[in-house]
Amino acid sequence: MRKYIFLILFFIFTTNLNAACDDPLGDGVEYTKCKFSDGQDLKDSFLPNSNLTFAIFIQVNFDKSIIMNSNLSFGTFPESSFIRANLYESTLVGANLEKTNFTSANLTRANFMGSTLIEANFQNANLMEANFTSSNVTNANFDGANLNGATWTDGETCGPGSIGTCKK
Repeated sequence: MRKYIFLILFFIFTTNLNAACDDPLGDGVEYTKCKFSDGQDLKDSFLPNSNLTFAIFIQVNFDKSIIMNSNLSFGTFPESSFIRANLYESTLVGANLEKTNFTSANLTRANFMGSTLIEANFQNANLMEANFTSSNVTNANFDGANLNGATWTDGETCGPGSIGTCKK
């Protein structure tokens, strides 16, 4: 009986060592299900390898931030700004990115599968090998964006010369 109680207590205390929502941003931070103040200025933030699943960042400024190899799945980021941010190989599956600005951002191999990207701005962004399968890109701006090798909303791959539009 003691062994079972010990095991239960061990799992309770060792599986809940995540960062609190008020901990500072940093490499590998865990902000699952955290809600942050609307309109925060987090410009130049450094949070690669972080977990921001189900996090809420409304109208937040992430310009020039390093968020590569992070998980932003099912997060809420409407009207936020990621201008010149580095989200290389980040996962944004099912995220709400409506009216979000990704101008000149590095989104190489980013996974937007099933995301809401209505009126998002990807002008001059690097979207090489990004995945937009089943995403809503209604009225999104891809002017000058590099879509070479990207998987488009219908699951087809964009061919060479896909700058601004997906050429299949």
